[in-house]
Amino acid sequence: MNINATLINIYHICHRELWLHANGITMEHTSDVVYEGKLIGEESYPQRAEKNQELEILAELDGGIRASAKIDFFDAQKGIVHETKKSDAKERAHVAQVKFYLFLLRKNGIPAHCGIIEYPKLRTTERVELPDDEMSEIENWIKDVSEIIHREVCPPKLSISKCRSCSYFDFCWSGEIEE
Repeated sequence: MNINATLINIYHICHRELWLHANGITMEHTSDVVYEGKLIGEESYPQRAEKNQELEILAELDGGIRASAKIDFFDAQKGIVHETKKSDAKERAHVAQVKFYLFLLRKNGIPAHCGIIEYPKLRTTERVELPDDEMSEIENWIKDVSEIIHREVCPPKLSISKCRSCSYFDFCWSGEIEE
């Protein structure tokens, strides 16, 4: 079982989307919002590739669980993870994703001091730290994700107001909305 950063991010948004995504039902390819976020991440800091490196990282955890991530920009000299996001609408999930990166780096003995989430459209950043006493919290997230994706039944939908901009909206709410 491989738990990746995308699953950790989704875990903090919607358990139903997590289950669907992990079980091969992906809708992100139909979303303009997802595509726009991908473009912002690729085009916002073109000079960064010259001084920072992309990093793929893996950790073997208890229970046969593998945790992995592909960190777009890691400044190894300063021990800083850089993550670019389209907006801060789902900030809790963004912070969780960066904490997961820091967790994996530390599990591999790589000095990782903090993360910086950059929101180019908002022209703002957020610093993310992972105190040592929160490492077990990340391990609990990973166990929860594994439990959720192995359920035989898909978790319930969230309230419709939280779902409107989700790429799974039509999948989850088809036939249940009166226009």
